[in-house]
Amino acid sequence: MKHMKEIFAPLLNALAKLNPKYAFCNIAEGTHAGNITMVAAEDIESANLIVKAGSNPGEIKIANATDKPIGVCNDLGSKGDVLNVAIPGSAESTFICVCSSGASYGDTLYTDANGKVTAVAAQGAYKVGVALGMCAAGDVVEVDPQGFGNKAWQIYDCGVFTWGTESATDSMPHSNVTTQDIVFATVVNSMASETSVSATPSNGLITFLLNANGTVSNTLIAWMIIRKN
Repeated sequence: MKHMKEIFAPLLNALAKLNPKYAFCNIAEGTHAGNITMVAAEDIESANLIVKAGSNPGEIKIANATDKPIGVCNDLGSKGDVLNVAIPGSAESTFICVCSSGASYGDTLYTDANGKVTAVAAQGAYKVGVALGMCAAGDVVEVDPQGFGNKAWQIYDCGVFTWGTESATDSMPHSNVTTQDIVFATVVNSMASETSVSATPSNGLITFLLNANGTVSNTLIAWMIIRKN
């Protein structure tokens, strides 16, 4: 009779060739350590793409720039295939992504079309992480999943501006503000009929417009710059 090790050798060898995370990540307890196997709801023609939730539980689809990402698919396959997905929220390591544009070491990366990542955030994009290397367009890059899935905006700066003119318009220099930023403003102190204010950013300047003339040194405007991070 064959030794037990010899009997099971073919099976053990076959299992050794499998990605252990792929084979065993969906354990009976219902929790997952950094990876999970999910069903492709469409063809996924490349590995290392950002994926979103499909229409049914356990399904994934390729994410685009404004889709809420749930993970990174480490495999490629056809519709209906069971594929391995890295879950950044419980990741035990960095992961690899396909970059649609060039990226530099330390760049913040964001979701982009066709499951790829980019260093330039589009309107409504989500954060993916921080690049740990350099890559050209179409290449892969190692990513630390810092802030994965968060909206790509942050409070960049804020403060209180003291009015300096007797008119309804005044400007505040700000060396880092740009036309791409969003600025919120509100009147926090007034001495006359000024009750509302709008703010318009330009490169290096924020222009405030009151509904009535301001009062020098007494009208105070609280402001906040929101920026894609």
